[in-house]
Amino acid sequence: MRKFRTIAMVGAMSIAGLGLIGAGAHAIFTTSTVSSQNITSGTLSVVLNGPAGSGGQGTTSLTLPAVGPTPSSFTTGDQVITITNNGDIPASEITEAIGTTYPASDLATQLSVCEVSSGTVIYNGLLSGAQYTQSIAGTIDPTFTDSYIVNIYAGSETTACGAVYTVGAPAVLGTSTAPDLNNLAEGETITVSVTLGYQG
Repeated sequence: MRKFRTIAMVGAMSIAGLGLIGAGAHAIFTTSTVSSQNITSGTLSVVLNGPAGSGGQGTTSLTLPAVGPTPSSFTTGDQVITITNNGDIPASEITEAIGTTYPASDLATQLSVCEVSSGTVIYNGLLSGAQYTQSIAGTIDPTFTDSYIVNIYAGSETTACGAVYTVGAPAVLGTSTAPDLNNLAEGETITVSVTLGYQG
């Protein structure tokens, strides 16, 4: 009897073993792959440099030397402003606006402004007509520069725009045809600014 029991137990274990092998026979092999890529966003950074004596050289806010007291016919001269792309992505110039403090003052309404970039007239005429934002196009690659000229004037003065008043036309150095300041503008002070907008 004892021997029969041993045989029976061995038989039961054999059957259990067969059951395990049967379950393993239905397994499926799996594997996977991974591809990865680092993404680093760039930095948009432009700075300005201007004529000697300008404040804020190498920053985003340049202050040109003050002019005046002026006579009724004068020019600030063609001031060259250099834009440097200090970032690591291209900087696209998208907007430009000329503004002033005290826009309703007699001085602000009588002054004229000439702005030139890449040999093209961006604006030439009364300051009061320039105080709006316009679209511009230009791209500065990293480490490269661009520049523009700005001249605030009144009367018959020599500017980079001369007598060319059509936006987008080639600039021709020459004498302006703007009127002189009149008595109402005497003793007034304003600040004129040119603002460029960029995207990258």
